[in-house]
Amino acid sequence: MKKRSRGWGVLFLVLAMVLVTVGLLLIFDGFGAYRVFVLEQTDREQLIALFQMMAVKLMAGGGMVVAGVFIGVILLLHLMRRTERMEREAEALRRRNEAAEELAHHQRLETLGTLTSSIAHEFNNLLTPIMGYSMMALEKLPPEEEALYDDILEIYSASRKAKTIISRLSDLSRKNTASVFRTVSPDELVQKTLDVANPAKPPKAEIKLNLNCWDQRIQANEIQMSQMLLNLILNGFHAIGDEPGTLTVETSFDENSIHIRIADTGCGIPEDIRGKIFQPFFTTKEAGRGTGLGLAIVAQVVEDHHGKIRVDSKVGEGTAFTISLPRNREESTME
Repeated sequence: MKKRSRGWGVLFLVLAMVLVTVGLLLIFDGFGAYRVFVLEQTDREQLIALFQMMAVKLMAGGGMVVAGVFIGVILLLHLMRRTERMEREAEALRRRNEAAEELAHHQRLETLGTLTSSIAHEFNNLLTPIMGYSMMALEKLPPEEEALYDDILEIYSASRKAKTIISRLSDLSRKNTASVFRTVSPDELVQKTLDVANPAKPPKAEIKLNLNCWDQRIQANEIQMSQMLLNLILNGFHAIGDEPGTLTVETSFDENSIHIRIADTGCGIPEDIRGKIFQPFFTTKEAGRGTGLGLAIVAQVVEDHHGKIRVDSKVGEGTAFTISLPRNREESTME
C-alpha cells in the first residue's frame, strides 16, 4: 500500500513539473510572437490573428502553470501531513516502548526485592547460630588459649559484618522496613543524625550547620530518613579523610519542597563513575571499608518519599548531595 501511494505521488509530481514547464514555454512563445509583430510591422489582420494566438498561448500556458503549481502545493501538503502522521506514530511507538521497558524494569526490581528478602531471611537463620555459638565458645575458653580466642573472635566479628550487610540488603528490598510515615521536622532529623554521626567525624573535619526549616514539616519515615542522612554524612566524612575539610549541612525550602544539602570538601567523584554511584554494590572504597549499599539505600529512600536527589561534584574540590522532598505546608507552623 505504501509503494502504491508513493508511486502515485511520483506520478503527480512529474505531471506538475510537465504542466509548469509546458505552460512557461507557451507563455514565452506568446511573447516571442509579439516581438515578431513589432519587428516586422505586420498589417491589421495579421495583428489581430497574432494577438488571438498570443492570448490563447498565454491563457493556456498560464492555466497549465497554475494547474502545475496547484498540484505541487497539494502534493506538498499531503507530504507534510504524511510526515506529521509518521512522526506522531513514531512518538506513540516510542512511548509504548518506554512504558513497556519501565514496566519490565519495575517487574525485575520487584522480583529482585522478593528474592533479596528471601535470601536475607535464610542468611540470618544461618548467621544467628554462628554468632551464638561463637559467643558461647569465647565464654568457655580458658585464659591461656589466646590464639584460639582470637580465631573464634574473628569468626564472630566476620559474622557480625555479614549480618550488617544482610540487614542493609533487607532494607534495600523494602520487605522488612517499616513503612509508617508521620509528620516530622527536617531540621530535628538532621540534628539528631549529626549527634549520632559525630563520633565518626575525622579529627581535622569541621561541621557547618545552616538550618532554616525549624517551622517546616514533611511526611516521612523517620527511621528511613535518619538512615539516608547518616549514610550521606558518613560518606562526607570518608571523602574528607585525614585532611582538613568541611562538611556543610543546610536546609531550605521553597513553595513546594524542602531541600537538604550535604556537601563536603573531600576528594570528589570522577565524572565517568558519577552515574553509577546509586547502583547496589558499587563502591569506590577499598576492600573491607564499604559494601556499596549506602547510596543505593539513599536513592531508594528518596524514591519512597517521592523526592529527588541531585549530585554536584568536582574532583579535588568536593561533592554535594541535594535532596528535595515534598513540603507538608498544612502541617507547617510559624512558631
